[in-house]
Amino acid sequence: MHKKLQDFLAEQGIAATTAQCCLNEIPLNCNGMDLIVTSMRTHSDYGIPTLNGAALLTGINDDALKQEIKALLTQ
Repeated sequence: MHKKLQDFLAEQGIAATTAQCCLNEIPLNCNGMDLIVTSMRTHSDYGIPTLNGAALLTGINDDALKQEIKALLTQ
């Protein structure tokens, strides 16, 4: 999923730094981040937009997710 996200951002010309981590590491790594895309369900509020990225893994409805990511990172 991380590579697919990086490729999508590059294709869209969106300069971004990405990081991959475990769900329990998010609180330690989310400082300064604009967006969290996770393949796991989380009910925690990290204070930044958090999206379920399962569509990037399955390819099902991934266009909608990509457009949401693009909208959040280009606003």
